[in-house]
Amino acid sequence: MKTIDLHAHSTASDGSYSPTELAEHAKEIGLSAIALTDHDTVDGLEEFMAAGRNLHLETIRGMETTVSIDDCDVHLVCLFFDPDYPALKTALQDLAASRDERNVNMVKALEKAGFPISMQDVKQYGDGAISRGHIAKALIHSKYHDLTPKELIKRYLSKGTVGYVKRRTPDPSEFIRIIHEAGGLVFVAHLHQIDPENPGHCIDICKRLLADGADGLETLYCEYDDFWREQTEAIAREYGVLRSGGSDFHGIFKPGLALGSGYGDLAVPDSFLEQIKKRLP
Repeated sequence: MKTIDLHAHSTASDGSYSPTELAEHAKEIGLSAIALTDHDTVDGLEEFMAAGRNLHLETIRGMETTVSIDDCDVHLVCLFFDPDYPALKTALQDLAASRDERNVNMVKALEKAGFPISMQDVKQYGDGAISRGHIAKALIHSKYHDLTPKELIKRYLSKGTVGYVKRRTPDPSEFIRIIHEAGGLVFVAHLHQIDPENPGHCIDICKRLLADGADGLETLYCEYDDFWREQTEAIAREYGVLRSGGSDFHGIFKPGLALGSGYGDLAVPDSFLEQIKKRLP
């Protein structure tokens, strides 16, 4: 079975592989296609697509962004859109401003709480879209050497913790409309992370987004257990929507998580991509 990965990150946001290196790694491990889905930015796509052409590997334009529903952050993976579509470029400028504002306020909150960190420290760890992952890396360098970025985000940069600041996010319906106008498709990402203590709420929010125009959801993801694989597949069948999936690869910043195979048992079939292409405008 040919396998693909439709959720991966590069140095254009919070991954450790450059867009070219990511494509080369995908080719090396035998993936038949890969999407670059950096957070709120398309800055790595030109390099990524050129690398795919040089490698004779199918590379897919993508992006991951955040919307808010019921005070919960919901991630949307967008694929196959035109990054030069004017309304999308405007939306990306707004997203970048919101992200920058949030980063400054999170660092200020941590500084106020006594953490040895500054924005200058954070900017050493990324040349693209700065994220919570970059703040976590600065914390590791300054003091918390025994923790991973994921652990630090959970302890200090997630909802309800000392460093968390809610960001301004686009209206879900409006953002889905813009991606559709730009020729792309929208998928609800990693449902279990929407409201981790309330699976029913995660499922409800996903269904509301599908009813609002999202084209599908991730039914295969690196952290899903049997419950979430079954639930997401049931939603896809109920709504007759597309299936997507991926590793959420970040390179060295997510230790033990491999491109394509996640934590070892992930295998996203090429048939997902075949069905996605049939729905493209």
